[in-house]
Amino acid sequence: MAVDSIRKRTSFAPQKKIEWRDHQGEGIQNWIHQTEKAEEKWIEETTKTIGVWRDISRSVYLRWAITINAMHVSARHYASLPADRRLKTETIRSLDGNAVKVPLAVWTGAEASERYGESQELIAAYGFADMYGVIEDLVFDAHEIFRRHQPGDLIKGSEFKDLRRLYAKQGENPDAWASAWSKRFEDWRRKKLYDGLPRVALSYWTGCGLKEPSTYKYTNVSDWMDTIKMFSVLRNHITHSAPTVTQELEESCKIKGNMGFNFSAGAELKVELFHLMAIECFIDQYLTALNMSLLELVYGKGHWAKLARKFEQNPS
Repeated sequence: MAVDSIRKRTSFAPQKKIEWRDHQGEGIQNWIHQTEKAEEKWIEETTKTIGVWRDISRSVYLRWAITINAMHVSARHYASLPADRRLKTETIRSLDGNAVKVPLAVWTGAEASERYGESQELIAAYGFADMYGVIEDLVFDAHEIFRRHQPGDLIKGSEFKDLRRLYAKQGENPDAWASAWSKRFEDWRRKKLYDGLPRVALSYWTGCGLKEPSTYKYTNVSDWMDTIKMFSVLRNHITHSAPTVTQELEESCKIKGNMGFNFSAGAELKVELFHLMAIECFIDQYLTALNMSLLELVYGKGHWAKLARKFEQNPS
């Protein structure tokens, strides 16, 4: 049995999935498309998975947000600690060949309160990097769904002759095909990581023939890729413990969809809860746009405008 990654093991925000014909106007998310057409099965599976991705994104964000909140609470608690009380933090050391717990730090209440305050920025930064990982997961998961249903481009060439044979006969031996496909996709994913996530995400939209929803006036697919690029530059700063903002990060923020990011080259790099909120907001909007675009791929450009007019005329 497959085991979910740490990121996916907790669900704090389970999502409802709505068959699009049951759409009742504003406020509904996660519309699904059910079909008997083989060529649209990847769309059905993707729309059914959008709610799962949204749950993962919100759950990951909530875990980091409540951790930061707990640090605020702890800082206040230890600030009021009696003078004779201490916070002891232990670690492990080797003693006579055995691992034993030993005190690493013993702080007064005032010291502990200060340490909690100083640690919050690091938690926000790691939370941002984790949220970027959510984007990476959902981009590649969406690719996998589409490619598994339409694997043509990934099984071309003489080296994939056996894989093509398994695909053609998958009805006879689905487990063999599933196993072989899983290995092929993981190899493909590993190589694609070197292309950079924005390019991989864009290749999904173009490969599937998707475009921004017809009702969108202010941003498009290209803008979303610029935003992912901005996130990736900040994530790289965090990963490599950059002390200051680079010119690259400053330039990456000069885009239409910068989500309020305003880093200046040479300034001390400071990641805050706001940045965590912004990337969660982006993921939520990105999934809604993907959901709408998938349905317009089936029902035609202008689908959402027509639906909006329908409910304006007959809201009940």
